[in-house]
Amino acid sequence: MTALKLKKFNNPPLHKILLGLILIYFVIFGVVMAYTNGQPDQSPHQYYSERFTQTWGIPEEDMSVGSRIVTGQPYLYYWLNGAIAKIYQFVFPHNPPIRVVMLWRLFSVFLSSFTVYYCYKAAKKLTNNPYGGILAAFFLSNTLMFVFVSGGNSYDNLMNLAGMAAIYHLINVYKQEDFVKHTALTGIWVIIGSLAKKQCLLLTLIIFLAWLVFVIRNFKNIELRFNKVNILIILLFVGFLILFLGLYGVNIIRYSRTTPSCNQIKPPEKCGAFDYRWEYFQRFNLNLIWFQRDDIINPVRYAFEYWLFQMAESTWGILSHNTFIPMLSIGLHTILVIWWFGCLTRYWKWKDTAVNMLLFILFSYCIYVFFWNYITEVKFSFQHYGVTGRYLSPIYGTLFTLMVYYFLKIKHVFIKRLTITLSIMIYFSGGFWMYLSRYSEIFYHWRIFK
Repeated sequence: MTALKLKKFNNPPLHKILLGLILIYFVIFGVVMAYTNGQPDQSPHQYYSERFTQTWGIPEEDMSVGSRIVTGQPYLYYWLNGAIAKIYQFVFPHNPPIRVVMLWRLFSVFLSSFTVYYCYKAAKKLTNNPYGGILAAFFLSNTLMFVFVSGGNSYDNLMNLAGMAAIYHLINVYKQEDFVKHTALTGIWVIIGSLAKKQCLLLTLIIFLAWLVFVIRNFKNIELRFNKVNILIILLFVGFLILFLGLYGVNIIRYSRTTPSCNQIKPPEKCGAFDYRWEYFQRFNLNLIWFQRDDIINPVRYAFEYWLFQMAESTWGILSHNTFIPMLSIGLHTILVIWWFGCLTRYWKWKDTAVNMLLFILFSYCIYVFFWNYITEVKFSFQHYGVTGRYLSPIYGTLFTLMVYYFLKIKHVFIKRLTITLSIMIYFSGGFWMYLSRYSEIFYHWRIFK
């Protein structure tokens, strides 16, 4: 019996070997991106992280510093960075092997590697096929904007992990796994994301609505299990809920907002961020929009002439302080998404409740980002501020999970195999191979050498 167990241990299933290779592959790609400059908002992320190295709690507001405020803001990612820095400086008080800033970048790669792992688990659970999970994880590992941001110091990486993990546990709820366990874990992860970045509140609301629909439809069949593990998870959820209410509940009571504006914390003269944008600003007013309707680009035209192309370019390309837009690769990825949409139209079924839940999350979040971008465009005279695929990154894994699910639904064996083969080629050639093949031309000039 011992020999049989040892043999089984020494011969892991192929999908586990492939998963390990993909995670190693992503970490290598992420680390080389960590030594690449140009990720968005590195200066404020570094400032907030440094502030949290000064205390184990929440640092006091520095009234002498411009528009950057700590009071009432999501803090979890910065708190983790601060804790890592304090421990690192304790272990290496003199001549540390690498700079703290680079350590934070590598920590972001570490977080994103778990996002890839949860993408694998979500696709595996949805398709009931571990190789479907491998394929989805491979897609995510080769998405240029995702890997690029993963190599930077950014709260997006913790939010992306939290969103992907929450969606995975929600799939388990819809698959009628342990309801108490996966509901509590879903709640924990969405709170973690919300404590990292305010924009996760919208994803939290969408996930809650999807969970509520399941509860309403299956109320009589839900089995509640309160074993020791589930009780511990519930207690952990309650702890995170207290932190959530301590931030957003207090903010709503004190400032009448989910997070306070700079003007509510500091004198107006200190709050001058993005001054160059305000020359284009006009307050959003429906009456004014109605009278100017013939002069403003309508949402449909904006979507098909600009927004969809911008989202594709800044998902499978890089749009930030440094920009790289490989048009051929982006075109191939876009064609693949269109093919997926055709497969969705052909094979969609109402009874696939877990799939429909993911479609609801995907399209709801995309619609929100679209209208948020459009309203911002109207306010700032269509100067295209903040229009980037990075804001869709919490649902990248959801998109790839659904893509794999419907690719595996293709009935014609040859077309299915051709689709999967071409998908692998497109994502590899547009991912790590793109980085390597264009390194001397593009990425060498973005490198951080210290």
